Amino acid sequence: MRRLHLILLTAGLAVGFAGPPAWACRYNVLEVGFIDLEIEPYRLFGCVTSQMAPESVSTLRGEIETALVETNVRFELVDVDRDSDHAALAYLAQHGIEELPAAVLVSPDGQSLPIALSDPSVSPGQVISATLVSNARLEILSKVAECYGIILVIEGPDETANALARDAAQAAADQVTAQMEFMPKPIAKGPQVVTLEFESVASEKVLLWSLGAEPADINEPHAAILYGRGRWIGPLFRGEQITKENLERVLFVIGADCECGLDHRWLQGTMLPARWGAERQATVAKTLGFDPESPMVKMEMLSIVRRGMGGAAVPGIPFGYREIEVSDQPADATEIIGEAPEAAEATPHEAVPKIPESAVPVRQSEMPSVPIDVVEPSSPLPVVAWALGLVSVGVVAAGIIVVLAAKRR
Repeated sequence: MRRLHLILLTAGLAVGFAGPPAWACRYNVLEVGFIDLEIEPYRLFGCVTSQMAPESVSTLRGEIETALVETNVRFELVDVDRDSDHAALAYLAQHGIEELPAAVLVSPDGQSLPIALSDPSVSPGQVISATLVSNARLEILSKVAECYGIILVIEGPDETANALARDAAQAAADQVTAQMEFMPKPIAKGPQVVTLEFESVASEKVLLWSLGAEPADINEPHAAILYGRGRWIGPLFRGEQITKENLERVLFVIGADCECGLDHRWLQGTMLPARWGAERQATVAKTLGFDPESPMVKMEMLSIVRRGMGGAAVPGIPFGYREIEVSDQPADATEIIGEAPEAAEATPHEAVPKIPESAVPVRQSEMPSVPIDVVEPSSPLPVVAWALGLVSVGVVAAGIIVVLAAKRR
Protein backbone atom coordinates (compact mmCIF):
# COMPACT_ATOMS: atom_id res chain seq x y z
CA MET A 1 0.00 0.00 0.00
CA ARG A 2 2.81 2.37 0.90
CA ARG A 3 4.46 1.59 -2.44
CA LEU A 4 1.25 2.61 -4.23
CA HIS A 5 1.22 5.87 -2.30
CA LEU A 6 4.79 6.59 -3.29
CA ILE A 7 4.05 5.85 -6.95
CA LEU A 8 1.10 8.24 -6.87
CA LEU A 9 3.23 10.90 -5.21
CA THR A 10 6.03 10.52 -7.75
CA ALA A 11 3.62 10.69 -10.67
CA GLY A 12 1.92 13.76 -9.21
CA LEU A 13 5.22 15.53 -8.69
CA ALA A 14 6.33 14.73 -12.24
CA VAL A 15 3.16 16.15 -13.75
CA GLY A 16 2.99 19.08 -11.36
CA PHE A 17 6.53 20.30 -11.87
CA ALA A 18 6.12 19.94 -15.63
CA GLY A 19 3.57 22.75 -15.41
CA PRO A 20 1.36 23.98 -18.22
CA PRO A 21 2.88 23.50 -21.68
CA ALA A 22 4.01 26.42 -23.84
CA TRP A 23 1.84 26.35 -26.93
CA ALA A 24 3.46 27.41 -30.17
CA CYS A 25 1.39 28.73 -33.05
CA ARG A 26 0.04 25.83 -35.07
CA TYR A 27 -0.21 27.80 -38.30
CA ASN A 28 1.91 29.77 -40.72
CA VAL A 29 0.92 32.93 -42.60
CA LEU A 30 -0.01 30.90 -45.69
CA GLU A 31 -2.55 28.82 -43.77
CA VAL A 32 -4.12 31.84 -42.07
CA GLY A 33 -4.44 33.40 -45.52
CA PHE A 34 -6.96 30.75 -46.57
CA ILE A 35 -9.70 31.87 -44.19
CA ASP A 36 -12.17 34.63 -44.93
CA LEU A 37 -12.88 36.58 -41.74
CA GLU A 38 -15.25 38.90 -43.64
CA ILE A 39 -13.74 41.83 -41.76
CA GLU A 40 -13.39 44.03 -44.85
CA PRO A 41 -15.17 42.44 -47.84
CA TYR A 42 -15.80 44.06 -51.18
CA ARG A 43 -19.14 45.87 -51.26
CA LEU A 44 -21.45 46.03 -54.24
CA PHE A 45 -24.10 48.75 -54.21
CA GLY A 46 -26.96 48.13 -56.64
CA CYS A 47 -28.67 51.46 -57.25
CA VAL A 48 -32.30 51.73 -58.41
CA THR A 49 -35.05 54.37 -58.39
CA SER A 50 -38.55 54.34 -56.92
CA GLN A 51 -39.96 54.58 -60.44
CA MET A 52 -38.73 51.08 -61.31
CA ALA A 53 -41.39 48.37 -61.25
CA PRO A 54 -41.20 46.23 -58.08
CA GLU A 55 -40.97 43.10 -60.25
CA SER A 56 -37.93 44.51 -62.06
CA VAL A 57 -36.24 45.43 -58.79
CA SER A 58 -36.93 41.97 -57.36
CA THR A 59 -35.52 40.30 -60.47
CA LEU A 60 -32.41 42.48 -60.38
CA ARG A 61 -31.85 41.71 -56.71
CA GLY A 62 -32.29 37.97 -57.23
CA GLU A 63 -29.92 37.79 -60.21
CA ILE A 64 -27.18 39.75 -58.46
CA GLU A 65 -27.45 37.77 -55.24
CA THR A 66 -27.24 34.53 -57.22
CA ALA A 67 -24.17 35.79 -59.10
CA LEU A 68 -22.46 36.63 -55.81
CA VAL A 69 -22.82 33.18 -54.21
CA GLU A 70 -19.43 31.85 -52.99
CA THR A 71 -17.73 35.23 -53.54
CA ASN A 72 -16.12 37.75 -51.20
CA VAL A 73 -18.54 40.51 -52.26
CA ARG A 74 -21.41 41.72 -50.06
CA PHE A 75 -24.44 43.16 -51.85
CA GLU A 76 -26.74 46.02 -50.85
CA LEU A 77 -29.66 47.31 -52.90
CA VAL A 78 -30.10 51.08 -52.65
CA ASP A 79 -33.15 53.09 -53.68
CA VAL A 80 -31.58 56.48 -54.39
CA ASP A 81 -34.94 58.26 -54.02
CA ARG A 82 -35.80 56.84 -50.62
CA ASP A 83 -32.29 56.80 -49.19
CA SER A 84 -30.86 60.09 -50.44
CA ASP A 85 -28.14 60.14 -47.76
CA HIS A 86 -26.68 56.72 -48.58
CA ALA A 87 -22.93 56.54 -49.23
CA ALA A 88 -23.60 54.90 -52.61
CA LEU A 89 -24.86 58.22 -54.00
CA ALA A 90 -21.41 59.74 -53.53
CA TYR A 91 -19.95 56.97 -55.69
CA LEU A 92 -22.58 57.60 -58.38
CA ALA A 93 -21.65 61.28 -58.40
CA GLN A 94 -17.92 60.48 -58.40
CA HIS A 95 -18.25 58.39 -61.56
CA GLY A 96 -20.87 60.61 -63.20
CA ILE A 97 -23.49 57.83 -63.26
CA GLU A 98 -26.94 59.16 -64.16
CA GLU A 99 -28.61 56.21 -65.86
CA LEU A 100 -30.04 53.65 -63.46
CA PRO A 101 -30.05 50.82 -62.59
CA ALA A 102 -26.31 50.73 -62.04
CA ALA A 103 -23.87 49.26 -59.57
CA VAL A 104 -20.63 50.31 -57.89
CA LEU A 105 -18.06 47.84 -56.60
CA VAL A 106 -16.05 49.20 -53.65
CA SER A 107 -12.74 47.67 -52.59
CA PRO A 108 -11.62 47.31 -48.94
CA ASP A 109 -8.70 49.50 -50.01
CA GLY A 110 -11.05 52.36 -50.90
CA GLN A 111 -11.17 52.48 -54.70
CA SER A 112 -14.50 52.04 -56.51
CA LEU A 113 -15.51 50.64 -59.90
CA PRO A 114 -18.72 51.63 -61.75
CA ILE A 115 -20.74 48.81 -63.36
CA ALA A 116 -23.48 49.55 -65.87
CA LEU A 117 -26.67 47.48 -65.58
CA SER A 118 -28.97 49.32 -67.96
CA ASP A 119 -28.17 47.32 -71.13
CA PRO A 120 -31.33 45.27 -71.85
CA SER A 121 -29.38 42.74 -73.93
CA VAL A 122 -27.33 41.57 -70.93
CA SER A 123 -28.88 40.55 -67.62
CA PRO A 124 -27.55 42.06 -64.37
CA GLY A 125 -26.48 38.60 -63.24
CA GLN A 126 -24.36 38.10 -66.35
CA VAL A 127 -22.73 41.51 -65.91
CA ILE A 128 -21.80 40.82 -62.28
CA SER A 129 -20.56 37.30 -63.07
CA ALA A 130 -18.32 38.69 -65.82
CA THR A 131 -16.93 41.23 -63.33
CA LEU A 132 -15.86 38.45 -60.98
CA VAL A 133 -14.26 36.13 -63.54
CA SER A 134 -11.27 36.57 -65.84
CA ASN A 135 -8.63 34.27 -67.32
CA ALA A 136 -5.81 35.69 -65.18
CA ARG A 137 -7.79 35.46 -61.94
CA LEU A 138 -8.80 31.87 -62.69
CA GLU A 139 -5.14 30.95 -63.21
CA ILE A 140 -4.07 32.79 -60.05
CA LEU A 141 -6.72 31.16 -57.86
CA SER A 142 -5.99 27.73 -59.30
CA LYS A 143 -2.29 28.02 -58.46
CA VAL A 144 -2.55 29.62 -54.99
CA ALA A 145 -4.86 26.79 -53.93
CA GLU A 146 -2.02 24.31 -54.45
CA CYS A 147 1.25 26.14 -53.79
CA TYR A 148 3.16 28.56 -51.56
CA GLY A 149 1.95 31.61 -53.51
CA ILE A 150 2.42 33.29 -56.86
CA ILE A 151 4.34 36.23 -58.25
CA LEU A 152 2.16 37.95 -60.82
CA VAL A 153 4.28 39.70 -63.46
CA ILE A 154 2.28 42.21 -65.48
CA GLU A 155 4.14 42.94 -68.68
CA GLY A 156 4.65 46.44 -70.06
CA PRO A 157 5.32 47.46 -73.69
CA ASP A 158 9.13 46.97 -73.50
CA GLU A 159 10.18 43.32 -73.90
CA THR A 160 13.67 43.86 -72.44
CA ALA A 161 12.20 45.25 -69.22
CA ASN A 162 9.64 42.43 -69.19
CA ALA A 163 12.40 39.81 -69.43
CA LEU A 164 14.27 41.38 -66.50
CA ALA A 165 11.09 41.36 -64.41
CA ARG A 166 10.33 37.72 -65.25
CA ASP A 167 13.91 36.69 -64.44
CA ALA A 168 13.81 38.48 -61.08
CA ALA A 169 10.49 36.84 -60.23
CA GLN A 170 11.73 33.37 -61.14
CA ALA A 171 14.97 33.88 -59.20
CA ALA A 172 13.03 34.92 -56.10
CA ALA A 173 10.66 31.96 -56.45
CA ASP A 174 13.59 29.55 -56.84
CA GLN A 175 15.38 30.99 -53.80
CA VAL A 176 12.33 30.64 -51.56
CA THR A 177 11.69 27.11 -52.86
CA ALA A 178 15.27 26.16 -51.97
CA GLN A 179 14.74 27.43 -48.40
CA MET A 180 11.35 25.85 -47.71
CA GLU A 181 12.82 22.84 -45.91
CA PHE A 182 14.05 25.18 -43.17
CA MET A 183 10.69 26.91 -42.63
CA PRO A 184 8.58 26.37 -39.47
CA LYS A 185 6.10 24.14 -41.32
CA PRO A 186 6.43 22.05 -44.48
CA ILE A 187 4.85 23.46 -47.64
CA ALA A 188 4.31 21.05 -50.51
CA LYS A 189 4.96 23.30 -53.51
CA GLY A 190 7.06 26.44 -53.84
CA PRO A 191 6.11 29.83 -55.31
CA GLN A 192 5.05 29.98 -58.95
CA VAL A 193 5.37 32.79 -61.50
CA VAL A 194 2.27 33.86 -63.47
CA THR A 195 2.72 36.25 -66.37
CA LEU A 196 0.02 38.59 -67.64
CA GLU A 197 1.13 39.38 -71.18
CA PHE A 198 0.93 42.98 -72.32
CA GLU A 199 -1.58 42.07 -75.04
CA SER A 200 -4.01 40.83 -72.36
CA VAL A 201 -3.71 43.80 -69.99
CA ALA A 202 -6.75 45.61 -71.43
CA SER A 203 -8.99 42.57 -70.76
CA GLU A 204 -7.97 42.43 -67.08
CA LYS A 205 -9.37 45.78 -66.00
CA VAL A 206 -10.96 44.44 -62.79
CA LEU A 207 -7.82 42.56 -61.75
CA LEU A 208 -5.71 45.69 -62.23
CA TRP A 209 -8.33 47.81 -60.45
CA SER A 210 -8.15 45.52 -57.40
CA LEU A 211 -4.38 46.10 -57.36
CA GLY A 212 -4.84 49.87 -57.53
CA ALA A 213 -3.94 50.27 -61.22
CA GLU A 214 -5.55 50.72 -64.63
CA PRO A 215 -4.60 49.36 -68.06
CA ALA A 216 -3.39 52.84 -69.04
CA ASP A 217 -0.93 52.77 -66.10
CA ILE A 218 0.94 49.74 -67.40
CA ASN A 219 3.73 51.50 -69.28
CA GLU A 220 6.38 49.37 -67.57
CA PRO A 221 6.40 45.93 -65.90
CA HIS A 222 4.54 45.56 -62.61
CA ALA A 223 4.61 42.70 -60.10
CA ALA A 224 2.38 41.64 -57.22
CA ILE A 225 2.55 38.70 -54.81
CA LEU A 226 -0.59 36.74 -53.98
CA TYR A 227 -1.18 33.78 -51.68
CA GLY A 228 -3.85 31.93 -49.72
CA ARG A 229 -7.36 32.79 -50.81
CA GLY A 230 -6.14 35.08 -53.58
CA ARG A 231 -4.71 37.60 -51.10
CA TRP A 232 -2.42 40.38 -52.25
CA ILE A 233 0.54 40.93 -49.91
CA GLY A 234 3.06 43.74 -50.16
CA PRO A 235 3.15 46.62 -52.65
CA LEU A 236 2.58 46.69 -56.39
CA PHE A 237 6.19 46.71 -57.56
CA ARG A 238 6.94 48.84 -60.61
CA GLY A 239 9.85 48.80 -63.05
CA GLU A 240 13.18 48.85 -61.25
CA GLN A 241 11.49 47.94 -57.94
CA ILE A 242 11.02 44.41 -59.32
CA THR A 243 14.17 42.82 -57.94
CA LYS A 244 14.91 39.39 -56.54
CA GLU A 245 15.63 40.94 -53.13
CA ASN A 246 12.40 42.94 -52.91
CA LEU A 247 10.27 40.00 -54.00
CA GLU A 248 12.02 37.62 -51.60
CA ARG A 249 11.45 40.02 -48.73
CA VAL A 250 7.69 39.70 -49.17
CA LEU A 251 7.65 36.02 -50.16
CA PHE A 252 9.40 34.90 -46.98
CA VAL A 253 6.54 36.39 -44.94
CA ILE A 254 4.16 33.78 -46.37
CA GLY A 255 6.15 30.85 -45.01
CA ALA A 256 6.73 32.36 -41.57
CA ASP A 257 5.15 31.23 -38.33
CA CYS A 258 2.03 33.32 -37.75
CA GLU A 259 3.31 34.32 -34.30
CA CYS A 260 7.02 34.76 -35.02
CA GLY A 261 6.96 38.51 -34.39
CA LEU A 262 5.59 39.65 -37.75
CA ASP A 263 3.25 42.60 -37.92
CA HIS A 264 -0.12 40.80 -37.92
CA ARG A 265 -1.52 43.22 -40.47
CA TRP A 266 0.29 41.04 -43.00
CA LEU A 267 -1.81 37.99 -42.14
CA GLN A 268 -4.93 39.17 -43.98
CA GLY A 269 -4.05 40.93 -47.22
CA THR A 270 -6.77 42.21 -49.57
CA MET A 271 -8.34 39.41 -51.60
CA LEU A 272 -9.02 39.60 -55.31
CA PRO A 273 -12.75 39.99 -56.05
CA ALA A 274 -13.61 36.49 -57.24
CA ARG A 275 -15.61 33.33 -56.70
CA TRP A 276 -14.07 30.77 -54.33
CA GLY A 277 -16.14 27.62 -54.64
CA ALA A 278 -16.40 24.36 -52.72
CA GLU A 279 -14.26 22.52 -55.26
CA ARG A 280 -11.37 24.94 -54.80
CA GLN A 281 -11.77 24.78 -51.04
CA ALA A 282 -11.53 20.99 -51.22
CA THR A 283 -8.24 21.37 -53.11
CA VAL A 284 -6.93 23.63 -50.35
CA ALA A 285 -7.94 21.14 -47.64
CA LYS A 286 -6.09 18.41 -49.50
CA THR A 287 -3.01 20.60 -49.94
CA LEU A 288 -2.86 21.72 -46.30
CA GLY A 289 -3.98 18.46 -44.72
CA PHE A 290 -6.87 20.18 -42.90
CA ASP A 291 -9.85 22.36 -43.81
CA PRO A 292 -9.16 26.00 -42.85
CA GLU A 293 -12.91 26.68 -43.02
CA SER A 294 -13.57 24.23 -40.17
CA PRO A 295 -15.31 26.23 -37.39
CA MET A 296 -12.75 25.21 -34.76
CA VAL A 297 -9.78 26.01 -37.00
CA LYS A 298 -11.34 29.30 -38.07
CA MET A 299 -11.99 30.29 -34.45
CA GLU A 300 -8.37 29.63 -33.51
CA MET A 301 -7.03 31.56 -36.51
CA LEU A 302 -9.40 34.43 -35.74
CA SER A 303 -7.99 34.55 -32.21
CA ILE A 304 -4.46 34.81 -33.63
CA VAL A 305 -5.35 37.62 -36.02
CA ARG A 306 -7.29 39.57 -33.38
CA ARG A 307 -4.40 39.43 -30.93
CA GLY A 308 -2.06 40.83 -33.54
CA MET A 309 -4.57 43.58 -34.36
CA GLY A 310 -4.92 44.65 -30.76
CA GLY A 311 -8.40 43.16 -30.57
CA ALA A 312 -10.19 44.76 -33.51
CA ALA A 313 -9.83 46.03 -37.04
CA VAL A 314 -9.67 49.71 -37.90
CA PRO A 315 -12.93 50.63 -39.69
CA GLY A 316 -12.40 51.41 -43.35
CA ILE A 317 -8.68 50.67 -43.27
CA PRO A 318 -7.89 46.97 -42.89
CA PHE A 319 -5.67 46.29 -39.88
CA GLY A 320 -4.56 49.90 -39.49
CA TYR A 321 -2.32 50.14 -42.52
CA ARG A 322 -0.36 53.31 -42.95
CA GLU A 323 0.63 54.95 -46.22
CA ILE A 324 4.40 54.83 -46.67
CA GLU A 325 6.46 55.51 -49.77
CA VAL A 326 8.37 52.62 -51.34
CA SER A 327 11.97 53.44 -52.15
CA ASP A 328 13.31 52.58 -55.60
CA GLN A 329 16.40 51.16 -53.91
CA PRO A 330 15.92 47.60 -52.62
CA ALA A 331 18.16 48.18 -49.62
CA ASP A 332 15.98 51.09 -48.49
CA ALA A 333 12.63 49.31 -48.61
CA THR A 334 10.50 50.88 -45.89
CA GLU A 335 9.27 49.10 -42.79
CA ILE A 336 5.57 49.06 -42.10
CA ILE A 337 4.96 50.81 -38.81
CA GLY A 338 2.46 52.56 -36.65
CA GLU A 339 -1.23 53.11 -36.68
CA ALA A 340 -3.89 53.94 -39.22
CA PRO A 341 -3.28 57.10 -41.25
CA GLU A 342 -5.45 60.12 -40.99
CA ALA A 343 -5.51 60.47 -44.77
CA ALA A 344 -8.57 58.76 -46.26
CA GLU A 345 -6.72 57.73 -49.42
CA ALA A 346 -4.19 55.59 -47.55
CA THR A 347 -3.91 52.02 -48.84
CA PRO A 348 -2.55 48.83 -47.28
CA HIS A 349 -0.04 48.07 -50.00
CA GLU A 350 2.49 50.85 -49.88
CA ALA A 351 5.53 49.23 -48.29
CA VAL A 352 7.73 46.18 -48.15
CA PRO A 353 7.73 44.56 -44.70
CA LYS A 354 10.77 44.32 -42.51
CA ILE A 355 10.91 40.63 -41.68
CA PRO A 356 12.15 39.46 -38.27
CA GLU A 357 15.22 37.26 -38.45
CA SER A 358 13.20 34.38 -37.05
CA ALA A 359 10.94 34.49 -40.11
CA VAL A 360 13.72 34.02 -42.66
CA PRO A 361 14.75 30.40 -43.01
CA VAL A 362 18.42 29.53 -42.68
CA ARG A 363 20.28 26.26 -42.54
CA GLN A 364 19.56 24.19 -39.46
CA SER A 365 23.04 24.74 -38.02
CA GLU A 366 22.45 28.50 -38.21
CA MET A 367 18.91 28.51 -36.84
CA PRO A 368 18.39 31.31 -34.28
CA SER A 369 16.89 30.52 -30.92
CA VAL A 370 13.29 31.72 -31.10
CA PRO A 371 11.20 31.80 -27.90
CA ILE A 372 7.91 29.95 -28.15
CA ASP A 373 5.00 32.34 -28.04
CA VAL A 374 2.49 31.41 -25.33
CA VAL A 375 -1.13 31.54 -26.43
CA GLU A 376 -3.08 34.21 -24.60
CA PRO A 377 -6.33 33.52 -22.70
CA SER A 378 -8.41 34.27 -25.81
CA SER A 379 -7.61 30.72 -26.92
CA PRO A 380 -9.10 27.69 -25.09
CA LEU A 381 -5.74 25.87 -25.09
CA PRO A 382 -4.14 27.67 -22.11
CA VAL A 383 -7.31 27.19 -20.06
CA VAL A 384 -6.92 23.44 -20.47
CA ALA A 385 -3.21 23.72 -19.66
CA TRP A 386 -3.77 25.60 -16.43
CA ALA A 387 -6.58 23.24 -15.46
CA LEU A 388 -4.20 20.32 -15.88
CA GLY A 389 -1.65 22.19 -13.77
CA LEU A 390 -4.16 22.74 -10.96
CA VAL A 391 -5.19 19.08 -11.07
CA SER A 392 -1.51 18.14 -10.87
CA VAL A 393 -1.05 20.31 -7.78
CA GLY A 394 -4.07 18.64 -6.22
CA VAL A 395 -2.63 15.20 -6.94
CA VAL A 396 0.68 16.22 -5.36
CA ALA A 397 -1.06 17.58 -2.25
CA ALA A 398 -3.18 14.45 -1.92
CA GLY A 399 -0.12 12.26 -2.30
CA ILE A 400 1.73 14.13 0.44
CA ILE A 401 -1.25 13.85 2.78
CA VAL A 402 -1.55 10.12 2.13
CA VAL A 403 2.17 9.54 2.75
CA LEU A 404 2.15 11.56 5.99
CA ALA A 405 -0.94 9.73 7.20
CA ALA A 406 0.71 6.38 6.42
CA LYS A 407 3.83 7.37 8.41
CA ARG A 408 1.75 8.32 11.49
CA ARG A 409 0.11 4.91 11.45
